[in-house]
Amino acid sequence: MKRLARWAAAITLIVLGLVLSIPGIPGPGILVILIGVFVLLPESRWLRKKYTTLKWRFPRLFRPIETRRARARHARRGRSRRGS
Repeated sequence: MKRLARWAAAITLIVLGLVLSIPGIPGPGILVILIGVFVLLPESRWLRKKYTTLKWRFPRLFRPIETRRARARHARRGRSRRGS
């Protein structure tokens, strides 16, 4: 169920981003598309490969993203340990 919800949210964000990317419609279209892609990242092997390649090629661009992902991973681990 969680996986289906993640796919639905990601597809919705990507479609919304595409609509916002149409000239004349105000909004951060590219940013919304990227958020949708990052929501889908844990579910798609192909997308993870592409992300890894881009991260390797452009490390300065992806450093802030990786910092946030590492903090989120650390917070999830700490929360699961406290619950046990």
